[in-house]
Amino acid sequence: MFVGIDFGTSNSSIGIFEGEKLQLFELDSRHHSPNVLPSFTYITKDHKVFVGVEAIETYLEEETGRRPVWEQRNLGAVEITVAGAGQSPIVYMQDILVEVDIAANGRLMQSIKTGLRDSKYEGTQIFDRFYRVEQLIAILLTQLREKCEEATNKPVTQAVIGRPVKFSDDPQIDARAQEKILTAANLAGFEEVVFEFEPIGGAYLYHQNQKKRERIVVFDFGGGTLDMSVIEVGGNVTPETIATQGVLLGGDDLTSVLMKKLFPLFGEGAVLRDGLPFPSHIFEMLYSWQNIVDLSRPKYSRIIKQAKNGSDPEGAKRLEALIHKKLGFKLFQELEQIKINLSSQYFTTLRFFEEDLRLQEIFLRSRFEKLIQNELEMVDYAMDELLLKSGLKPEQIQAVLRTGGSSEIPVFIDLLSRRFGHDRIREIDPFTTIVGGLALKAHELSKN
Repeated sequence: MFVGIDFGTSNSSIGIFEGEKLQLFELDSRHHSPNVLPSFTYITKDHKVFVGVEAIETYLEEETGRRPVWEQRNLGAVEITVAGAGQSPIVYMQDILVEVDIAANGRLMQSIKTGLRDSKYEGTQIFDRFYRVEQLIAILLTQLREKCEEATNKPVTQAVIGRPVKFSDDPQIDARAQEKILTAANLAGFEEVVFEFEPIGGAYLYHQNQKKRERIVVFDFGGGTLDMSVIEVGGNVTPETIATQGVLLGGDDLTSVLMKKLFPLFGEGAVLRDGLPFPSHIFEMLYSWQNIVDLSRPKYSRIIKQAKNGSDPEGAKRLEALIHKKLGFKLFQELEQIKINLSSQYFTTLRFFEEDLRLQEIFLRSRFEKLIQNELEMVDYAMDELLLKSGLKPEQIQAVLRTGGSSEIPVFIDLLSRRFGHDRIREIDPFTTIVGGLALKAHELSKN
């Protein structure tokens, strides 16, 4: 039985298409949409694994508010050879020292899919065990397969898995990323895997209902990437891809931009006790909650201690609370909700009162739109490239299908409306459209 799988940066889902009906499955009863599994994994010190909302809740319960305790550990020695010109090689042993948070109860992983963009990322050390990225992905894919098998009472070993138009601008990294997902799928129990571009999957359900042939654009703006395709659909003829364009920009990046507005509250622009400016690289690390955790390491703590005796001690104290009470993830969840609210409201208020950190800040939609001007220009340029590849003009496009959470941001809707006309923009369900199209493609493969 072939299934369709949407393995997403933020959410994942699985479905089958039987006859004329798409069947989805309960993947996470704690989620507001139970047919969706949030792509989160939490692994405890004894390697117990939690996924989805349960992973988030367990992390918040066990880790938030806990002060990290760093200890240097010796992982052993490695042999290093230095060759000099005209000289015999010099060989010596070098100890490998790492800092370990010995008080940690577990490790939360989010957006594992984005790790595939990095050619050097092979996985991560979690306590005493190294997890390859394929193993981390396989944890989520196994959960999807098992939930599907429980509901259908049938073995599931064949899948059509969606993938971005591109993981990277480098073709070798892109091919490597797909190979790692294939390995992960095999580890998860899938014996036969077919890949399909996610925006093409998004076009399949629309294609089913079109009697006449149409040229459409699929604008799929997810948590990790923006994928766009020009596809010819309808008329009882197989959909034909005319052009594709991928942008290494996702909703997670837009949430990080919102964090920039809070930098002044954490001491940005302040002067340290010794008269030097508060280092900018500290604030660069605030763009990611995972990096905020790393700021608790001793080498950064010394800088923050100096800042507490500098020109903005209150800002430094807020930063210290954010870091040492491990509040970064919880704050980013609030910022994600701020981003969602700004799609339907002109302003919204962040109220974050946790431990020793108290923040209250108004966010304006207009200010958010100014903050993401660079990202907006990236999207505008990518749309130019897509149309150039397709050889079509905007007036030759009959419909634009937008899907993914970030496709609901008004400034991106306005961009599409200016190019194609408001009447041609169609909103499709961000949770079911991609997986539904992939399931339909899987159904077609099952018949062959």
